[in-house]
Amino acid sequence: MVQYSITITNKNTTQKYRYNLDLEQHYENYPTIFFTPIICHKIRNELESQSGYQINNTHLQIIIKTWIQDIEEGYRDSDVILDLVKMNPQDIHNLIELGNQKNPPLISPDLSDIEPKIGALPPLDFS
Repeated sequence: MVQYSITITNKNTTQKYRYNLDLEQHYENYPTIFFTPIICHKIRNELESQSGYQINNTHLQIIIKTWIQDIEEGYRDSDVILDLVKMNPQDIHNLIELGNQKNPPLISPDLSDIEPKIGALPPLDFS
């Protein structure tokens, strides 16, 4: 398998975001077969997650079309410059975070210094 990559450059900030994939020889010869809607959706989600910018359908079509053309011509690295816009706050819940999702270890609280002040059900003094 051969690794191909595409680098997306944001025209406004000149920040670069990269996506890599490994293609088998069959897909190298016919890259249009590889880019199914599921793969395109995965590419969009990964680039949006990396950048925090919205990749709309037009941007995705430009990315895929450029990448297919470059793969057919034998290039392993492709570059695309796009005018990206920040994601809407409403769409932030659709962002998939791929970071560490493990819960931290629990720390038991030290309750030895807590004493009641006064009364049958007194307020607790945590100082």
